[in-house]
Amino acid sequence: MKWYPTPSYLLKKKVIIDALGKTGTASFLEVGCGAGDLLIALDREGYRGMGIDISADAIEIARGHNLSPNITVQQVDISDVREHFDAVIASEVLEHWDDDRGFLRLLVDRVKPGGWLLLTVPAHQSRWGANDDFCGHIRRYERTDLETKLGDSGLEAITIYSYGVPLYNLMKPFYDRAIAKRLERESRLDERTRNSGGMWLFTDFSLIFNLLFNDITMLPFYFIQRLFFPTDLGNGYFAMARKPR
Repeated sequence: MKWYPTPSYLLKKKVIIDALGKTGTASFLEVGCGAGDLLIALDREGYRGMGIDISADAIEIARGHNLSPNITVQQVDISDVREHFDAVIASEVLEHWDDDRGFLRLLVDRVKPGGWLLLTVPAHQSRWGANDDFCGHIRRYERTDLETKLGDSGLEAITIYSYGVPLYNLMKPFYDRAIAKRLERESRLDERTRNSGGMWLFTDFSLIFNLLFNDITMLPFYFIQRLFFPTDLGNGYFAMARKPR
């Protein structure tokens, strides 16, 4: 599995890290950690925690990073995790589940009383595209739907941001068109959900992407997207909510 950070991923990661820093979190669980890039960032920030994924390929890559002993990586399902954490992070995971309310309950069960759940999901069903089909998405979310489901899961202090404006909005049609063209050439696709953890379209240009899109070049877009957090203009939602004590 070839992976490198896309602009939309970097925008999302920035929101997650900034929000997590405001929670007073010490320990975390990342569900669906993929290739482990967020684990690297959280390790550098001094957090301790665990990343889990059901993909053997993703876990192999994540374990190849030079992570400190504070971070562990396991190929397990969330139902096999018995520990509890100050924060549980599930980025681009909820939309893969038919029973997303049931999966939310599993996530909340791993959060300590007074702890936090942090999510990112694709926004707006009207913006369904080829990437959603390829990645195995079941749905995209509206703000009110996401807020209702978080509240029904017993969470409080719910905050929802619309992230990625304007860069993510500009990139999504580009990726959808590129994926649609590739799908036309392939009659069968295996392991769609696993592939959603990495960028596979432009592997020949991964070096260029890393040079063009990084925390330095993305600084203006990190600032701009904050201006649009209260709106519903973005292609993705970030949500955080607290489990009552």
